[in-house]
Amino acid sequence: MLRSLYRRQLEADLPRWVEAGWIAPEGAAQIRRDLGADGEGRFRLPLLLAGIGAICIALALVAFVAANWEAIPRPVKLAGIAGLLVAAHGAAALFAARGWRAVADIATLFAVLVFVAGLSLVGQMYHLPVDWKAGSLIVVVGALAAAWLCASRGAALVATIAAMIWLFWRDDTLHLATPDGLLALVLLAATAGHVLRHSSLAGRLAVLAQALATYAAFVIGEMDRMDMSRDAEVVSAVLLGLAALAGAFAVWGLLADRLLRGGTDGVAALADTGLRTAPLLLALGCVIGLFLGLDSYDFLSNRVDTRVLLLWPVTVVTLLAAAGAGLAITRGVWDGAFTAVLVASALSFALPLMVVWFPGQMVWIAVIALAGAVAISVAGSAAHRTSWSVFGNLAIAAVLLMLLEHTVGSLIGQSVFFLLAGLALIVVALVSGYILRKRPGKTEAAS
Repeated sequence: MLRSLYRRQLEADLPRWVEAGWIAPEGAAQIRRDLGADGEGRFRLPLLLAGIGAICIALALVAFVAANWEAIPRPVKLAGIAGLLVAAHGAAALFAARGWRAVADIATLFAVLVFVAGLSLVGQMYHLPVDWKAGSLIVVVGALAAAWLCASRGAALVATIAAMIWLFWRDDTLHLATPDGLLALVLLAATAGHVLRHSSLAGRLAVLAQALATYAAFVIGEMDRMDMSRDAEVVSAVLLGLAALAGAFAVWGLLADRLLRGGTDGVAALADTGLRTAPLLLALGCVIGLFLGLDSYDFLSNRVDTRVLLLWPVTVVTLLAAAGAGLAITRGVWDGAFTAVLVASALSFALPLMVVWFPGQMVWIAVIALAGAVAISVAGSAAHRTSWSVFGNLAIAAVLLMLLEHTVGSLIGQSVFFLLAGLALIVVALVSGYILRKRPGKTEAAS
């Protein structure tokens, strides 16, 4: 259930429960505090608007300086940039001292934006050569310094975005045993560490996006090192990588949910966000794999280097997922949700193998894609996760529409497909019913 809808329903139910004597007024107040339902959401919109306003003011200052570039003396330009930085950080410190953490965060964000604009203006002032890689790295370092020193979530978000820009603005590919490879891991650790300490939804999503970008950069670098550049190998690496990463997100997210249930720390929050993100990656893998398999592109008939299965980033992430599954078993928290998640991940992992290594097997490709989409939805029911059910149902709809369009005009093809699809759905329904019957006393968790 979406958390906002859950809060709304709770606010409607609590007065009725108190009036009926089922819970005490003090208990209702404690429930509201525990779920953060005392109205903190009412302050999000003004803070969001204030943050956008700070960005607009920073852009206005940059535009004003650019419009009067020749008229403003160089010392005045430098003094203005330095003065804005000092004033913004001073205001942030003042707001923080008064306990206005959100306002202080906006002031720090404004200071970081002034710093970014100042880099560009100083570069123009002294006619420095354009170096986007170095510039984005300087932004990352400056924003990270502001984020850690001032506990600023906004500055950390800027640092995460700049780190992703740096990853793909480089001239060469990324390899682990290089300074840039180690630096990429250090930057990911720095931004992730800040999110764990000062958690926010935007920050967690940004860090997961940075992790995905770093993972993709290492996969690309490893393929370049192994001289694998054919289209079929790229397709297989992308789909296998998505399935492996989604499986790791899902398994460790479920594991954190079981072992850290009720916790509000950054680790539990980040793991929960990863768990919500995993079905999107799996659904994309099913839809993209089916699209490529049905269209039977010529490049898929090329021989694929089997070393694509040995790309170290994919192997490491797969081993992480396996380690999480093993830990769930040894800690006694394994249940039907883990089984459903692993089945969905395994089907998404098997789909690119069928698409690339056995092109033309359209019936089996269709069955695996549909089974994978259904497994995502079933995992949502087993784990009581709305995001999994939503993305699974969307994937089912997309797969069925693609298959219906592809089989129109071929009654035999429609017959075979819908027969196999019907049998697969019945089997999945029986398995999911068995799983849910084993968990009669559990209610759906908010997600």
